[in-house]
Amino acid sequence: MASSSTISRSDGKMLVRAKPSTIQDKFMVGYQGWFTCAGDGEPVGPGHHGWLHWFDAPIPDGGHPNTDLWPDVSAYSPSELFPAPGLKTKEGDPVFLFSSRNAKTVQRHFHWMAEHGVDGVFLQRFAGQCDLDGGQEGIRRIRDEVGERVREAAEREGRVFAIMYDVAGVAPDRLRKILQRDWAHLVRDQGVLDSPNYLKEKGRPVVALWGLGFDNAHHTPELVQSITQIFRDTTPGGVYLVAGTPASWRTAEGDADRNPDFLNVWMSEFDAISPWTVGRYSNDQEADQFMETKMKGDVELITQHNEKGMGRKIDYIPVVLPGGSGFNMSQGQWGFNNIKRRGGRFLWKQIANAKRLGVRTIYGAMWDECVIR
Repeated sequence: MASSSTISRSDGKMLVRAKPSTIQDKFMVGYQGWFTCAGDGEPVGPGHHGWLHWFDAPIPDGGHPNTDLWPDVSAYSPSELFPAPGLKTKEGDPVFLFSSRNAKTVQRHFHWMAEHGVDGVFLQRFAGQCDLDGGQEGIRRIRDEVGERVREAAEREGRVFAIMYDVAGVAPDRLRKILQRDWAHLVRDQGVLDSPNYLKEKGRPVVALWGLGFDNAHHTPELVQSITQIFRDTTPGGVYLVAGTPASWRTAEGDADRNPDFLNVWMSEFDAISPWTVGRYSNDQEADQFMETKMKGDVELITQHNEKGMGRKIDYIPVVLPGGSGFNMSQGQWGFNNIKRRGGRFLWKQIANAKRLGVRTIYGAMWDECVIR
């Protein structure tokens, strides 16, 4: 390590370390860490097949893959790979998959981030998998393991990380208790904020809450306010809260709850707004239309709010995606290769649109799925 701002590589090149002291001028990516393999550690529970997210069940047992594309694992070491049951190449050779529980694998993913200028991750923390009263001890233990691997990799590779809670699918009346208990667990038991690479803004740890206020989620503005208060009251040194909102958060239409009072919640309770874009457009023309009809109005509203100087300053963090194919995961509801990457041009179109609006931070969804989709 040459200095506090660079990492020395064996080939003589220097990689710039991401600064954990600010979220500004960052390219962050989502890291789901939800791939496991049979034999990679203690299973979720008795009788579980072990192939989380790769398969709904092993092929020999009548299962099918959840992914459409097979990952290129040629760069992985043999100790990182696990043979996929019931699948072989056309030559009859076994095929292999990686596990998000493996320290070498997670560090490899973070090293790729360092090589390609990605500053760090929002580590996905699925609230439904943290519900101890709902019998989720096994899967939460795995989420804790992945969190530890992410912390280690971020520190070794000079990347930053922050927790992003995904609340989708959790009953509203259980959500507040789950988040309060789990955040205390991460802070006190796991020591997540003790890492020098945990992302902060003006000394405050960054935490993102994704999935609140979507249409048919049955959340209320009062529930969201009570959740934000938990994090502000229980986080040492305060907290910088990012709202992972519906794309139509500002207009209460489309994917957003129709209650207009949510707008005041977004503008008064959060430090950053990050509208969800996956599935909202699928080509360059639609991305341009999304910028014109959604993003420009979002930026104008937030700019006006900040210029008035009333209440906390709000940042705008747009979401970009490389493309994707979700045919198997959706059991045929989505088309195969329905959002084409076009050799990276689709992603760069969205980044260029965001930069034209003057944003300083961008969120890319999702890094470990980019490896395979």
